[in-house]
Amino acid sequence: MLDIISFSMGVKTWAVTSKVLRRLSWDQSASQDQESNHASTGDLSGRARTAAATARRKAEKLPLAVQILDDPSSVNRQRASPLFAKLPAELRELVWDYALTAYEDLDAPYPLDKPYARPGQAAPSRIAVDLLLTCRAVYLEAFLVPFHVNPMKIFDGHPDVIPPDNPLQCTPSNLRSCRKLRPWQFANITSVDMSVQQFMLEGGAIERVSRLAGNKGRHEGHEARGFTLAGYASFGPAKALSTPTGDMPLRPGMEETREILTRSIFMGKKITHLTLRMSRTDWWAWTSCPQAGADDPHEALRLEPMINVTQRRETCAAMYEGYEARKEGRQPDFNLDEFEKQGRWGMQFAEYWPDLQTLELVLETYAMKESQLDSVVKSAKLWTFPLPDGRQLEWDGEAESRVGWRGASEYGYDSELGMSWPKDVHEPRSEETLITQWRPTANDETAAGPPQEFVMKSLVFVRRRCASSDN
Repeated sequence: MLDIISFSMGVKTWAVTSKVLRRLSWDQSASQDQESNHASTGDLSGRARTAAATARRKAEKLPLAVQILDDPSSVNRQRASPLFAKLPAELRELVWDYALTAYEDLDAPYPLDKPYARPGQAAPSRIAVDLLLTCRAVYLEAFLVPFHVNPMKIFDGHPDVIPPDNPLQCTPSNLRSCRKLRPWQFANITSVDMSVQQFMLEGGAIERVSRLAGNKGRHEGHEARGFTLAGYASFGPAKALSTPTGDMPLRPGMEETREILTRSIFMGKKITHLTLRMSRTDWWAWTSCPQAGADDPHEALRLEPMINVTQRRETCAAMYEGYEARKEGRQPDFNLDEFEKQGRWGMQFAEYWPDLQTLELVLETYAMKESQLDSVVKSAKLWTFPLPDGRQLEWDGEAESRVGWRGASEYGYDSELGMSWPKDVHEPRSEETLITQWRPTANDETAAGPPQEFVMKSLVFVRRRCASSDN
């Protein structure tokens, strides 16, 4: 049932829609009592009314909520339920948000030796959309929540790191999951979770993923139309709504309410949060052993948003140069020509992600390379990403979060690439270094040897006014 299909998507029920639905739930009880005693012989029969509303909803590809709005007497207010009788709507929203947030189905965990298995991605994602089938009162308040509280997940990298069987998960070359969404469902996404290889990030992924999400149309307040032949999201100016011939007459005031609800549902919501992830195999130098990275910057982990590529030996030290410049209070100058400047991924947020309020950077590597990752995180704390209207994304000042975890003893790419160092014995960890229990099985070690250890670190950037614009 596509009206309640379980896709991963993003934050609170949109204000206008929420108010319209609450108005419906408050007003419908009165109409219930009146209509039960004053039914008009000129009205359409219940079956005919339902058939007419269903025909219109199908023609306009509208959600069930619009059909219910046409006949609010069909909704039981659930006066006997404490959930509706005692809890205010604001607290019920918190219940819906929690209940409809995606969770890992740990009854069917991914094999430990798959490169996509990690904390937060230990098993296929599921959403408890059966909640929306309980009754119409619940459905009316919560039918948009799965799209508001869950991010759309986009993978722009090697197919081996893409987990199977997850809802609304796509790549630029495979948009099948996205195409299953109806336009109004896609319109109500408000966050994106993006996993990307470094060479893709430095090669246009910021723009490419924004087109998949339809950021330009969302920013301009356009309505969702579906997808183009190329696979990108399609948005356009709002169309005039029409009532198909033969539909039932609506009660006074309901036509206006219905139009407000319909427009609010189809209007593209702005993408306000982006999570940008790089796994241990996404770095340029991910195959280099830890000692090589310690001796040669070209073999170390590095990331610099104001240069278009850090793969070349002459540019591999750009991260360190950028850090020193920013520490002195100036922006780094890498002597790029005009063409190269267009490829700087750190400068692309203003054009392609103008509505971001937060950006989370999640970086993963081998535990033996944690010192190299620390250098990246240290540099990243000084990064700023320009946005329109004198705003920028900057580090929120909170310490980075850390997740340490154990994986398999060996992965398929180890032997394919001749990598033996990941299986070396790790240095003893300090007592403060915690290992996260991320799978239901406590002991995943095999006869092949001890597990490999990894670490993820996260920084959050928030939208703030540029210091220069305050002067």
